[in-house]
Amino acid sequence: MSQKIILNADDSITCPHCDKEFPLAEGLSHHLIEQYEDEYEAMLNKERAELEQRVSKEQERKSAKQYQSQLDNLKEQLQESNDLQKKSKTQLEAAKKKAAEQAREDADLQLAELKDELSNKDKKLVEFRAAEIQLRKEKKQIEEQKAELALEVERKLEAGRRTIELKINESFSLKEAELKKKITDAQKANEELTRKLEQGSQQLQGEVLELEVESLLEQSYPFDEIEPVKKGARGADVIHIVKLRSGSICGKIVWETKRAENWSNNWIPKLKEDLQRVNGDIAVLVSTTFPAELKDSIVQYEGVWLVRPELVLGLSAALRTVLIESQRQKAVSAGKGEQMEALFDYITSNQFAQRIRAVVENYETMRSDLEKEKSAMQRIWKKRETQISRISDQMLAVCGELQGISAASLPMLDSIAGLDFAIEDE
Repeated sequence: MSQKIILNADDSITCPHCDKEFPLAEGLSHHLIEQYEDEYEAMLNKERAELEQRVSKEQERKSAKQYQSQLDNLKEQLQESNDLQKKSKTQLEAAKKKAAEQAREDADLQLAELKDELSNKDKKLVEFRAAEIQLRKEKKQIEEQKAELALEVERKLEAGRRTIELKINESFSLKEAELKKKITDAQKANEELTRKLEQGSQQLQGEVLELEVESLLEQSYPFDEIEPVKKGARGADVIHIVKLRSGSICGKIVWETKRAENWSNNWIPKLKEDLQRVNGDIAVLVSTTFPAELKDSIVQYEGVWLVRPELVLGLSAALRTVLIESQRQKAVSAGKGEQMEALFDYITSNQFAQRIRAVVENYETMRSDLEKEKSAMQRIWKKRETQISRISDQMLAVCGELQGISAASLPMLDSIAGLDFAIEDE
């Protein structure tokens, strides 16, 4: 057997002759290196093939051993499965037998219960029949009692109806007489009022305005003196003497009323003469018509206050306040003519007129609101009249229905049906 040595080509060797070191690859010839490389390669291939063969045989042996082990396990599992199947079959047969016996026992028990229930139902049926017979008897008795009660109620209703008819007859007789009396009185009053209205004239209208101003002043100022001028006598219509609560006289306001369609220039001079005649302080002309150049409802014109009728109360309150304040100033500064002149200048100034106008305008606004409230109340009164008229219509309808029901037993209703219950508009 030949021996081979494997050397590394990079190793160094020493020359035995000169002791010089050099790489092994330089000391061996090239073909020798290739020869040994081929041999070494062949040897490696052979060893590799042998190793692969041994590994393949070892793998086959292990696979066969593993397969045999798995086969044995499967056989054991199959045997266990067969044993379990036999055991399950035996248990199933036993369970079937036991279930059949249990079902038989349950059926017998249910049959016994059904027999008992049927017997109880028969007993209850007999009891129900007896109860039904008793209920029918009681129902018959109740129906008989109900018929007797209905008859008794009908008798009482008939008696009550007769009593009510007697009362209604008496009531309607009194109502008839009362309504006839009211209607007669209303017709007389209406005729008297119509006659008075037909006798009206322009002079009467002026007197009405004078009376309204007089009444307004008397109601507004109970501590003052309101002196109306008699008819036919010279002078203004009303003399208003302003007083304090103590009775002290503060001044006089002379009122003249005119209710005409056209303005007359003679009214102002005449009123000034009347003011001088009674030694008055302020002159006021209440008129429904003003000069064409004047547009305000209250104005001082040629030393005289002009005012429309609806603003009398506001102007009177303002002028009365001026006179009271003037009297107080007189008491404080008696004998001082300069202050009186200053007060007179203030009363006749535009500033005073503007203040008086502002007071009266506010009064006019309040009076307008009052008129609106009066209109609203008149609508409510008209609504009530309509409701009363409807009630009268319903009463007439009731009378007619009672006549239809009672036929000839209520003859007094014929006269009531002929009355006029309607409320005429004024």
